[in-house]
Amino acid sequence: MKTRINDQNGFTLIELLIVVGIIGILAGLNFSSHRQFKTRAYDTDAKSNLQSLFLTCKLYWNDNGSAADCNVNNVSGTSYGFATSADITISGQGAESGFSGTATHNSSTTTFAINSIGTVSQSN
Repeated sequence: MKTRINDQNGFTLIELLIVVGIIGILAGLNFSSHRQFKTRAYDTDAKSNLQSLFLTCKLYWNDNGSAADCNVNNVSGTSYGFATSADITISGQGAESGFSGTATHNSSTTTFAINSIGTVSQSN
């Protein structure tokens, strides 16, 4: 004699497809915001490198006088310890009263600039 199971537990195929569809929609929404977060992180990295260059140049001017020309090459390496992050294009030079610099991450279109008093501005 065959016995029949009346109490079967589990999910139907339709229920599983609905859950997979909802997960797919949520993942798609998350992807667009993920790109924005990455761009902001790239911009923050470029801005941080630029501010670090300015502060390192302050140390350079303290040692060599405020009229000395500070640039990336002068403060890089072992003497002052400035090191640029990967994928950052940075430049800066000038005496303490006329210093200016720029920084951009290679994966972003935003360029940051810093002036002789340390004010950072951005341009797209």
